[in-house]
Amino acid sequence: MKCIISVLCLILMIGEILTDNNNATQNSIGFPEIEENESLKNKDDRQPVFMPATCPPNELYYPGDQKDDWICDCRPAFLYHPGSDSCWSAYQRGPCASDEYITLPKDSVIPVCVKNPCGVDTYVIFNGRCERFGSITACAHLYPVVAAVGVNATTLEVDCVQLNLQSRFGEDRPMPPNQHLIPCQRGSKNSVNNKCDKKNN
Repeated sequence: MKCIISVLCLILMIGEILTDNNNATQNSIGFPEIEENESLKNKDDRQPVFMPATCPPNELYYPGDQKDDWICDCRPAFLYHPGSDSCWSAYQRGPCASDEYITLPKDSVIPVCVKNPCGVDTYVIFNGRCERFGSITACAHLYPVVAAVGVNATTLEVDCVQLNLQSRFGEDRPMPPNQHLIPCQRGSKNSVNNKCDKKNN
């Protein structure tokens, strides 16, 4: 019985290897995500999809306005770094030296490495103190809203980010109040490569 199962597994693996990229995309398993930035939604309200077999790490498969128009790009609050051709979480080490983190200057589309004032990856200055990403105690003042220290996907600044405690399957996700929306996600691969809609910038 073990031999039959091993042979079946081998056949499935060979089939996957021989499948070309288009078929791999069509047959890939994807997990729907919610577009956090309302102004980036497409006209048919199609959602970005997490497809690890199709997109590189830290990227989602984003829909365009045409039925077959899809492209891989950075997740919200991640920055595209051309030197490494990868997306990295803002205010974390990424491709930088051990005492630095990656951030996006306000006057640039290319992220840079800067000295982390806290000296430890995943710690950032928030309200004058070094706080760890994901800390809910630093955002306790927002109770009953459950929030944690993170990167605001719209402004790319360290902030209290409302946590989504709901399932990704069929349930609405609440949007943080007073979120200022921008038409093109700063720091994304499309932004760096000048593929954003200029009239909305």
